[in-house]
Amino acid sequence: MAAIPMVSAEITSNPFIVTKGGTTAVAGGAVGTQVDVVGNATSGAADPFATVRVYLDALSGQVLGTGNANNVGAYRITIKVPETVAGDHYIIVNDGETESGGTLFAVSPTISTSVSLALPGDSVTVTGKGYAANDAITLTLNSTTLTTSYSTTLTVTPTSNVNGSFQVSVTVPTIAFADFDVYNLNGTDEDMNVAFTPINIDYYIKLTPAAGPTGITTTISGRIKPNVAYAITFNSASIASGTTTVDGSYSATYTIPGVLSPAGYPVVITWETTNTRTATFTVTVPPTIALGVSNGISGTVVTITGSGFSGKANFTLYFGTTVVNSTTMNAAFGPTTTGGALPAGLTFVVPTITPGVYPVSVVDQYGATSASGVFFILDATPVFMVETRATQYMRMDFLSLKSLSTSATDVILRIVDPTGLIWYQEAVTAGEWQLISGAYQIAYDTLDLTWWPITSDAPLGTWNFTCWNSGATTILDTNVFTVVAKPTQQDVLDALDVLEGTITGLITTSEGKIIAAVNTKTGTIMTDLSALMPKLQGIEDTAVIIATMLGEVQVDIADLDMGTLGVDITAIKGDVATIKTNIGTVNTAVSNLDAKVTSVSGDVATVKTNLVTLQGTVTAIDGKVATINTGVGTLQADVTDVKGKTDMTPIWIAVVLSLVAAIAAIFAVITIRQKIAG
Repeated sequence: MAAIPMVSAEITSNPFIVTKGGTTAVAGGAVGTQVDVVGNATSGAADPFATVRVYLDALSGQVLGTGNANNVGAYRITIKVPETVAGDHYIIVNDGETESGGTLFAVSPTISTSVSLALPGDSVTVTGKGYAANDAITLTLNSTTLTTSYSTTLTVTPTSNVNGSFQVSVTVPTIAFADFDVYNLNGTDEDMNVAFTPINIDYYIKLTPAAGPTGITTTISGRIKPNVAYAITFNSASIASGTTTVDGSYSATYTIPGVLSPAGYPVVITWETTNTRTATFTVTVPPTIALGVSNGISGTVVTITGSGFSGKANFTLYFGTTVVNSTTMNAAFGPTTTGGALPAGLTFVVPTITPGVYPVSVVDQYGATSASGVFFILDATPVFMVETRATQYMRMDFLSLKSLSTSATDVILRIVDPTGLIWYQEAVTAGEWQLISGAYQIAYDTLDLTWWPITSDAPLGTWNFTCWNSGATTILDTNVFTVVAKPTQQDVLDALDVLEGTITGLITTSEGKIIAAVNTKTGTIMTDLSALMPKLQGIEDTAVIIATMLGEVQVDIADLDMGTLGVDITAIKGDVATIKTNIGTVNTAVSNLDAKVTSVSGDVATVKTNLVTLQGTVTAIDGKVATINTGVGTLQADVTDVKGKTDMTPIWIAVVLSLVAAIAAIFAVITIRQKIAG
């Protein structure tokens, strides 16, 4: 399990693929065709958890669909070929920053009719899409099964609009009874783009529903010759009779007997003795359902399968006596298939009601009801608490999360920024909770959070940290926190100005940082000295004088880290030493350096001052004071602390020899004078 932070995202150079219900790429499709845009490790993966959008022809073009990449950047977004002109187009994928480059996709036309069954003289609405722009469309009817084919051109010639679409009302032409057939209605534009759709021009019988268990009622209807007597049989048994209306319509109902076994049964309408039309009613096994899981908490997403219901029927799902969902409430919830099965992949969300054991049932619009014996155990919903340990974080801070629960269960943790972008998401299993002191806590050391800071470009404002159920349909708890920008030097100065701040002292931390103590009208605050624009003013005795935006402060040399200030003695001339630091350069009396010789090796002495340590050559010693020539100048230093600690023989020998030489010179002068006098 890996948690991926969402920062920036871009599609790889590998092209995504467009498929139709599988993994094989398709190069085109008719307007309205449903296809999938697929990206993965080998076909255009996005960054993990990126929001991916699909466009037509350009990023400024139509948005065809939106989805989210998973933790490895894979995505599958279902789109429909949009209403546009025939020919080559580009499908482009973008995940918020960089587009994919596009995949060529050829759009072809499609044509449809308002009804699939009609008779001569009926008015039918014809709709076409995906043709060339502003082209005349020729409509023809062509038989499909007649021994001698029959074709006719309709008198109506519609013109497509700029998007290649049209809609027109046509009248089914006069066609003899002998030429009744399933016809293809063809639409062809001037550029020879063509599409067709079948329409049954014939007498007919239809069953609603055409399949289902015993006990339901089916409606038998259709159209035959006008004003004619008819009779209807079900499995050869007479069930209805009557006379058709002026347009040939008829209707009857029939309840499927309980004695019938699952099978197909013919339903026949007969008129004028020999003319018939037939349909088949399929008796199914009694309806049954099955649940993907049999227990859980409110908000749990449950998969449900079922069969044996009425064909093409709306249905309602009951959880006990509570209606959970229905086709009338949600068009995506059904209907059943032609064979009476519940749609594939059907799910429902367990309602928020009192914990207990509840029967689950499905009832379709024709009365088919699933068998009893299917139950769901509704457990008590755990009480969750998720929060960040702080209510405010700055960019580049690390988040600190805390989660507690009354039980261990699968959940999803999610952090969303102010723009709605998911920056962090992770599925936590029941095994990743730890029972400590009577409460379940998430073992965050098992989650990959330690490396995840709030990035330097993170949006400022209110963020949400939420805990969802495993299906990401219910928020179990939520917590908000804010992300703010790091304060600038000017922010600090402005704030201190408002607070009437005055600098009162400096301290050096264990890390070597110099912190300023600032007295304000609301109390003393501490801030980095660098934020106050410090400048070195001077050094007097053991005090360092520093000027800041909030006034001047004197600090004993012993209380400051000289390495942090970058102190260096750059020159000594006479009694004046030049001191350079990273907050300025000053001159001070050499006496303020409190120079002392700490060791001597040969004629090289180490001199410690209250600022830095120097080395130089001893050139003279007068009592307790040695004259030392260093790289930055000559100074005098106390040698009191050296006695008894360092072998100074070479220095004293040099001094004695110099004295002997001086005495010898004096005697030489006396001797010369005596000779002259004599």
